[in-house]
Amino acid sequence: MVSRLHHTIAFATLIPLALISVCFAGDAQAPGKLAIENEFIRIRANAGPAEAGRFAVDTTGGDPSRTADDDKVLIYGSREPWTSYTTVVLDGTPYVFGGPSDRRAGHGATMTGLTAPPKASGDRMQATARVADIEITQELTFARSPTTRVKDAALISYRIANRGSAPHTIGLRVVLDTMLGSNDGAPLRAAGRAISTATQLAGADLPDYWQAFDSLAQPAVISQGTIRAPGLTPPDRLEMVDWGTLADSPWEFTFPTGADFTRKGEDVQDTAVALYWNPAPLAPGQSRTYATMYGVGGVSLSPAQLALGLTAPAEVDFQYDEEKPFSVVGYLENSGGFASRGTKLALELSEGLKLVGGPAAVDIGLLQPGQTKQAVWRVAPTGKATGTLRIAAAATSENLEPNRVTRDIIVNSPPQLSVKLTAPARLGVTADNRYSPNPFQVRAEIANRGAQVGRSLVAALTLPEGLALADDADATRLAERVDPGKSVTLSWSVRAVGLPTGDLPITLKATAAGAKPASDRCVVAVPRLTPELRVHPAAQSVPMLTDGQPTMVPVAVKLVPARDFAGARISLRYDPAVVEPLYVSRGEGFVDAGRLLSPWSGGRNSDGMIAEIGGERTGAPALNAAEVTLFTVVFMVKQAGETAITLEPSAVMSASGASDLRIVNGKVSVQQAE
Repeated sequence: MVSRLHHTIAFATLIPLALISVCFAGDAQAPGKLAIENEFIRIRANAGPAEAGRFAVDTTGGDPSRTADDDKVLIYGSREPWTSYTTVVLDGTPYVFGGPSDRRAGHGATMTGLTAPPKASGDRMQATARVADIEITQELTFARSPTTRVKDAALISYRIANRGSAPHTIGLRVVLDTMLGSNDGAPLRAAGRAISTATQLAGADLPDYWQAFDSLAQPAVISQGTIRAPGLTPPDRLEMVDWGTLADSPWEFTFPTGADFTRKGEDVQDTAVALYWNPAPLAPGQSRTYATMYGVGGVSLSPAQLALGLTAPAEVDFQYDEEKPFSVVGYLENSGGFASRGTKLALELSEGLKLVGGPAAVDIGLLQPGQTKQAVWRVAPTGKATGTLRIAAAATSENLEPNRVTRDIIVNSPPQLSVKLTAPARLGVTADNRYSPNPFQVRAEIANRGAQVGRSLVAALTLPEGLALADDADATRLAERVDPGKSVTLSWSVRAVGLPTGDLPITLKATAAGAKPASDRCVVAVPRLTPELRVHPAAQSVPMLTDGQPTMVPVAVKLVPARDFAGARISLRYDPAVVEPLYVSRGEGFVDAGRLLSPWSGGRNSDGMIAEIGGERTGAPALNAAEVTLFTVVFMVKQAGETAITLEPSAVMSASGASDLRIVNGKVSVQQAE
């Protein structure tokens, strides 16, 4: 293998190529200047000053099931990373992230420089740059691969913040100089394609992940770039092209569609990948994060003449309200000595999984020795079974022995909500004809018995007629999440309004993303109150004058509650020395759908009493309500003092006859003008 050369060496040196190969042969294994590592991979960063901030990735233990990938290179540049680099486009101008460089990768482009050089802290490394108002923070750390469930991937992220007062347009490109151990030109594999020539993927063609390996029968290293997973930002497009082309062009270039991976200007195979996030506006004070993953690939292998590989997410979630398909990719390599005829590759699914579109069996036909084909299937969990489920790919041939490979997938059961709703079993009635407690508390304990987080929890309380929320709060409450095995408690303040009464049911329905709705119900026994005829307000204090004129005082008479109200005749007493009635207006008790009912009388006023106020609901249905205003008397203040407002023994009629009543009188205090 011929290593990538310093820019000036690549185009101006006379040193023999063989000697150069020896000089650089130790790069992959030499210790890095700055690194973090775990039992699977090592992430290196260039501490600079030249190319400060550029990074590389190699394995430590790699895939625990294989020893062949221990201490192997995944991204070129273990000694001094420089070939993989990142470009930020600010208002149309590309800037290469990091320290100065005169080597080929990004040569000639403007560098951002670094305001904070790479620094390792715990399991992550950070570096920061600033260009005008734009602050760029690179973070490198470990992440769980969706195909392995262990932290064998590097999470590569850039947070870009606009610290200025004007908007800017920001785009990003990340170049990954892929390498598999000593193999710098292994084909890349995305969805159903083995890619060996310059290829662009965008939109619906973007796969969830892409992989690279040189052989299924005896793979040295299997690498994987993950595009879609929680916490990642899928790029707008993915470009697979030779490294030289990407090294020479920090941003856009004429794409060499169909060209092989021979390094531009040289004669060796050298694959690389570029992820593009298109320029987009970034307002003052806003920030945006771009994130992708690259590391060890999770492929289940079965070597044979028909060598098989099978990859899929190691863990998926089932959700009741949304079908969430995932990709399963099968690889088939003819590692025998002669062509395989009538070759087929078929997917087998256990209960709890189903194929989403397309056939399970793929007819490959003739497969030449050393040739690899692949197939991609879309699969979704059905909910009929969860936990560890098995998938398999089976290869058959007319002239070679069949082969089969299996892979286990964990299907998480969805959030499983349970609801426990509690409230007082019965309300009491006090000596003054009031409910107790009133308001009272309704509590809901919502637990998650499933394996997934219950996100966006919505709990909706439904109250029957006769009960109402005691404040202006919404009957619907929200919670961001309910973790598996945990619960949240929500409460509402509720009051009884007095009509209707009896056993009143309260229900609560809880939903969360992906969960089957859960509900519970409780009953509150609300006793019947004795109807009250009330002066409202029961007490009020008013000035003699308002705006220089005698104060007007409205006094309402209400029936609480009104059961089958059919009519009333009520007399009202007052002190004529303190106030004088001006008029009596009927309330809704004597109105039906906007129509004034008759007979109706505003009463007869004489010697401090208005007699026989009221009427009947002739021709209208009896009225049922928690509270009904029968009439309002408007008084004018005459002098300072206090007057009782009392209701004489009165006749209030229901549809079945006279009603028993409690009478609650009132008073008006008139304050002397200052």
